[in-house]
Amino acid sequence: RGSAVASMAVGGQAQPPPPPFPAFAPATSAASSTSEPTFGGMRFVLDEETLFLAREKGPVAAYQRLVQMGVLQPSEDQERIVHVLSAIFHGLRRGGVASGEGAAVKGLYIHGTVGSGKSMVMDLFYACVSHHLGRCRRMHFHEFMHMVHRMVHQAKAEVRGDERPADVVARRIVREVGTLLCFDEMAITTIQDCCLLAPLFEALWEAGVVTVMTSNRAPEDLYSGGLNRHMYLPPFVEALKARCRVVPLVLETDYRQEQVARSGLAEDRVFCEARSRLEDFADDWWQKATGGAERRSEVFEGGYGRSLEVTASGGVARTSFEEMCRMSRGVEDYHALCRRYHTVILEGIPALDAECHNEARRFTNFIDASYEAHTRLVACFEAPVTEVLQGLTALRDVDLDEVGHATGCGDGDTSPSSSGVLEAVKRMKEATSKAPTRTEVMDAVFPGRPDILADRPLNGDTSEPAQVEDMAIWRQAEGDNSPPQVSKRWDDRRRSTSFSWEAGDPTAEQQTIKGVFAAAVASLKETGFASARTHSRLMEMQSNAYLDEWAAKRGFSSRVSG
Repeated sequence: RGSAVASMAVGGQAQPPPPPFPAFAPATSAASSTSEPTFGGMRFVLDEETLFLAREKGPVAAYQRLVQMGVLQPSEDQERIVHVLSAIFHGLRRGGVASGEGAAVKGLYIHGTVGSGKSMVMDLFYACVSHHLGRCRRMHFHEFMHMVHRMVHQAKAEVRGDERPADVVARRIVREVGTLLCFDEMAITTIQDCCLLAPLFEALWEAGVVTVMTSNRAPEDLYSGGLNRHMYLPPFVEALKARCRVVPLVLETDYRQEQVARSGLAEDRVFCEARSRLEDFADDWWQKATGGAERRSEVFEGGYGRSLEVTASGGVARTSFEEMCRMSRGVEDYHALCRRYHTVILEGIPALDAECHNEARRFTNFIDASYEAHTRLVACFEAPVTEVLQGLTALRDVDLDEVGHATGCGDGDTSPSSSGVLEAVKRMKEATSKAPTRTEVMDAVFPGRPDILADRPLNGDTSEPAQVEDMAIWRQAEGDNSPPQVSKRWDDRRRSTSFSWEAGDPTAEQQTIKGVFAAAVASLKETGFASARTHSRLMEMQSNAYLDEWAAKRGFSSRVSG
C-alpha cells in the first residue's frame, strides 16, 4: 500500500498469515466474521498468477507484472529498492542467514516520505518470501514492541546470572519467528523502547534473524532529541547500519492520493463532515453494516488486561473519539479492537492542535492500527477531514532552535516534567504560526524577566539603589517570626543568579527541565510526522480501492456488506 496499490482482484487468496506469537494470540470473537485475523500479514491480495510469479521469481518479477497490469505506477526509486529486496529474497531462499560479521544476507531499512510506497514494496517482498520460509512475521512496529514488553516482564523470572531479559526475549522470538522479521512504521517514542532496542536487536541479529523495516525517519533521526537518547540509541543505530542496508525512498508524489484520484471516493461515503447529520450518518451505517441489529454492549480485553467496552454486533463496533482517544488508551487497545471487528464506526472526531497532543497521538495510533488491519472505518468528523490534523502536521518541521531551550521554571511550575512539557507544547504551537525571535522566546519563558546580568551577585553592587532596602527586608529584625518577605526586584535577581549557577550543575532542576523540554519537543515533532501519515491514510481509507480490498480480504460481496 502507499504506492497506488489499486484494487488487486482476487483470483486466489494469498496464504493466510501466520498467527501472532502464541502467548499473545488474540482472543477469538464470536462477533467477528473472519476466521483468520488479518493482522500480521499483507494488507492487499494478489491474483493467483501474480502470486505464483512472486513466489517463483521474486519481488522484481512481481513488481514489473503489477506495473504492466496498471495496478502500480512505474517508479525508478521503488524499483531500485525492489531489486535490493529481490537479493534478500534469493539469499533467504538459498538458506542464507544474517549472523556473524560476514553475514550472507543483510537486511534492509527503508525510510522516506509519506505515501512513497515503503510499505507496499515490503509487503510485496513478504508475499514472495513467506511461502519459502517456515516461520517469519510481518508486523507493525508498535505491535512488536508491545509483545516485547510483555515478554520482558515474563522473562525476568527466567533470567540467570548476568543474563539480560533482552537475551531471553530474543531467544524466544527466534524460536517462534524464525529467520525473518518485517516491521512497518518503525518509530521510537519512549525511553523504554530506546533502552531495549540495542540489546534486543543485537541478540536477534547474532542469532541470524534478517530484518526488513520501513520508517518515516532515517536511523540517525530516530528518537531525535529524546530523553537520554545519547546514552542508549547510538549503539543500536551503529549496529543497524552494520546489519541492514539503509535506503531512502523520498518522493514528491503521495501515491495514496493518486490512488484516491484514480479509483475515486466510494459512492457510499464512509466519512461524514457535516455536523448537522453526524448522528444520522452513524445510524445509517449501523443499519447497513449490521442489517439493523439490536445495539448491545460488548466488553473485551485490550492491552495489559485493560477492559474496553463498545456497542457491537456481527463484527461491527460503534464507539466515540471521547472513548477511544480522550481516555487512557494505548496502541495495544486499538490493535485488539481492530483484530476483533472488521468495521468500526467512530463518532465525534474534532479538529486537533498541539494543545491536544495526547489525544492526537492516540488518534494517529488508532488510524495506524485500523489501516494495518485493513479495517473499514466509518468516521464522523466535526470538521473537514483536511483540517482535523492540519494544526499538527506542521510540527514535524519545527526545530529545537526555533523554539529555544528551557533553562528554568516560572512561578507557575509545579514539577520539572510538567513545566518542560507544557512549555514545549506552548512554544511548538507558537512556532507553527510564526517564527519567534530569541527575545520573544525569552519573554515567553520568563515573563517579567529582570533586565540585569545573569551573574550579578546578590550583595556586591552598591550602585543598585534598592539593594540595601531589599537585603534589609530579607534579614528582618530579630525576633520576628513571620515568613521573610522580599521584593520582586530582589527575587528576580536571586533567580538570575541561581540560573547562572545551576547552568553548570547537570543535576540541577533547570537541567531536568531542559531535558524534559527537549524530549517533549521531539515527541511533538514525532506527532507531526504521524499526523502527516495519518492524513494520507485517511484519504485512502475512503477510496473505492481500499474498500474493494477490504471486501476481498473479508470475503464480502460488496463494500457495504457487513
